[in-house]
Amino acid sequence: MTESSVPTRDRAAEHSPPVVRYAVDPRAERPPGRTFKLLSSGLGSMVPVLVVLLLWQAGSMAGLIDKTFFPAPSECVRALVALVSSGELLSNVGITAQRILLGFLLGVLPATLLGIAMGRSRWVRVVIDPLIAITYPIPVVAILPLLLVIFGTGGRPIVVLAAIISFFPAVVNAMSGVLQVDERLILMARNLGANRQQILWKIILPGALPSIFAGIRLAAGLALLGTIAGEFLAASDGVGSMTWRYWQIYQIDNMYATLAVIAAMGFVLTTVTLRVQRRFFGWTEGQK
Repeated sequence: MTESSVPTRDRAAEHSPPVVRYAVDPRAERPPGRTFKLLSSGLGSMVPVLVVLLLWQAGSMAGLIDKTFFPAPSECVRALVALVSSGELLSNVGITAQRILLGFLLGVLPATLLGIAMGRSRWVRVVIDPLIAITYPIPVVAILPLLLVIFGTGGRPIVVLAAIISFFPAVVNAMSGVLQVDERLILMARNLGANRQQILWKIILPGALPSIFAGIRLAAGLALLGTIAGEFLAASDGVGSMTWRYWQIYQIDNMYATLAVIAAMGFVLTTVTLRVQRRFFGWTEGQK
């Protein structure tokens, strides 16, 4: 066979550029194992906490940890059971939970609406954004004396404190979420005849929901933080007040018991907001 009789496709194959093949990490395609699924579940997330508690208990029993400042977890559990049996703890948990919920709602609802308005209107953003930039760095606990002067003692200034501290992450995340929506989608909807209300509900809000929910989750934790801080300093009831009182009279086991309750309340609050997001808006974080 002469050179001129070589098929065209063979000749083209000889002069074609080499194909670059990238190595694929087999671990990237491997599905999550049972251990990962267990630790990522609701109950499995408590495994690291239990491991720390077991190490704490073992160190206390071996005399490696000073029981004066760090009583064994078993002693804290006995103190917790005693507080629950007396009925004092449950009533104060209800008071604290009510303050957290009221402060959270008073802070998050107007913050989300204002953040959406700031994201859609340059005039609202120009007027409100400097006020947020000035007031946000102020430690919220520092304004508690002013709230006590305005609202007096009791639960009202604590609720307002929780609302203020949860307001800022909600408004900033809502504004950021709206600003991150692709403007080309809005222009396309306008060209197709959509009005402002349809653009808001069909394009802007769905695109901003991931950032809005991130702000809501942050605000939930901060509402708890603001409520407990307010109860430390300006309340005679609530779980925070109990923790402060037990520290003053040096009942360390009771203090740790109430701290565990506060941590559990924060865990439940964060988990509930995450479950609500996954249940009704699962697509905002890739859930099916």
